Amino acid sequence: MKLGFGKTKQKDLSLGANPESLAANRLRELCGGDNDLYVAMSHLMFLDPKKIMASLESVLKEAQEHETQGDKIRAEVGYRVAGGISLYKADLDGMTKYFSMAASFAGDSHPEYQVILKRSSEAVAIARKYYEEFDSAILQS
Repeated sequence: MKLGFGKTKQKDLSLGANPESLAANRLRELCGGDNDLYVAMSHLMFLDPKKIMASLESVLKEAQEHETQGDKIRAEVGYRVAGGISLYKADLDGMTKYFSMAASFAGDSHPEYQVILKRSSEAVAIARKYYEEFDSAILQS
């Protein structure tokens, strides 16, 4: 028994792939088929860095306030965002510091922290390449 009304809608496959899937596919290529690294990178980096609205300083201030108040979840999220901003800026030391802090609050619930921390130099190199391509694609459009 069919519960819908009217004709079934057909998806228009003539439209190109959406920008998010193109970005994710490019990230997968840059990770060289390493699924663990791809998953960690796709969870922790900003696929569209133009959507970052907060400064690193304000994110860190909030994370530290939440840490002081004992709000571990919000502190972890704040340090996660700070790590993502540092990754965007190709700041290896900052990325390592902030993702380490986020991992200390998250425990084993977010294995992507451990993956990216173990391979931090590689992660920064991949992010740098990704963002260089992203920025040049934006300039061309």
